[in-house]
Amino acid sequence: MIVSFIENTGAKTINVFNSIYEAIYFTLLCLLHLLNPKSYSPAMIMVLIKQIYFTAVTIIPLFTMMAIIFGSIIIGVVIALANQYGLEDSIGSILITFSIDEFSPFFTALLISLRSGTAVNTEISVMNVNKELNTLKEYKIDLIDYLFLPRIISGIISVTSLSILFALIMLSSGYIFTLFYMGMDFHTYSSLLIHAIELSDIIVLLSKSIAFGFVAMIIPIYSGLNTANAYTAIPISVLNGMVKLFIALFFIEVLSLLIQSI
Repeated sequence: MIVSFIENTGAKTINVFNSIYEAIYFTLLCLLHLLNPKSYSPAMIMVLIKQIYFTAVTIIPLFTMMAIIFGSIIIGVVIALANQYGLEDSIGSILITFSIDEFSPFFTALLISLRSGTAVNTEISVMNVNKELNTLKEYKIDLIDYLFLPRIISGIISVTSLSILFALIMLSSGYIFTLFYMGMDFHTYSSLLIHAIELSDIIVLLSKSIAFGFVAMIIPIYSGLNTANAYTAIPISVLNGMVKLFIALFFIEVLSLLIQSI
């Protein structure tokens, strides 16, 4: 029994390390293709434009509505607490840090993951089960250039652009609450934000958005590629992919907080 336990533990450990190695190898391979100018063929760019449209453009009305609702409520709570604890002088830095550095990229990444990440995972899983990926390989079509890169780049562009939009909406709604709670005019409010924002805030927003956008697509793609050869395995693949994706998003968020605290 002890020997069997050791063998099972060893086999599971080897499988885990193999899975980690394959995931890292696939990620690095996609990054190499991402940096290779030859990957950007006319066919790839056409697919990329369509992916950006479906990932970022079509979601703008819903995204704007959610940004106004959630952003206004949360920013109102933040301003009310700042006013309650006598932090009026720090309201600009509080709003900039909360809106730009933290909430906007993370909320946008969650929304893109739920909407587009699941769609990409399902799409790749279905193509894998239907042997469509093998058909593309038979026609000498590079799967990374034609299928994966457009989705990865669209994820990066979508999360970054929508994060900026979300931050702008949150900061705009912040003026309404500062006017209501503090009687602050627009000139004073804008001056607070201008003096509070720093280059590091922009760098944090862009770097986190790029990282979020990358993992929001690479993990669903990799999960879809590893779907078992059965239609019943597709929901399992999507579920596992989303769990791994959310873990990755929280890991990036925690890592970002640790780096900023140094």
